[in-house]
Amino acid sequence: MPGHLFQGLLIAGIVTLCAVPSPARATGAGEKQVSASAGFALAGSGDHASPGGQAGVETALGFTDVWAGHAAVTSSWQPAPASGGAGHVTAVSLGTTFSLDVVRWVPFFDLGFSLADLRGSGTSSQRLGPQVGLGVEYLISRRWTLAALARFDYFALRLRGSGGTHPWSACASLRIGRVF
Repeated sequence: MPGHLFQGLLIAGIVTLCAVPSPARATGAGEKQVSASAGFALAGSGDHASPGGQAGVETALGFTDVWAGHAAVTSSWQPAPASGGAGHVTAVSLGTTFSLDVVRWVPFFDLGFSLADLRGSGTSSQRLGPQVGLGVEYLISRRWTLAALARFDYFALRLRGSGGTHPWSACASLRIGRVF
């Protein structure tokens, strides 16, 4: 089912990119953006990883034409792994985004921190760690954006719960946003 959702989002994005030729600009100083994403995720610890689906919501506030702050809440679901790793990861992220407003295609780089709740195999753990992201946003119109992005979280600091190796999470997703 997550595969069909991802394929549908990809097809809708391509059709939208080809159909809308209006002028656009990236999020500027003082502007706000709210977006939703869905995609593919991997969650693991050490050498073990489990694939699954990911969904999230994000908000951004433009500080200048190239810098913005962002906050996100994401969840990923993996089938119960045989290794006893996380089956559900929920993360709250805060960070900054650097973007290069190049006409309609806007490459960007994210850097921030994530606070995560990892659950699976009857255990729960809360962790904190750095997040990095890389992507490209297409400006559909002055108010609508579509982005493809990849993010990686490394939950190095255990705040509460079971120990063990440092868990991590990676996702590749499509994001649609509205600029206000």
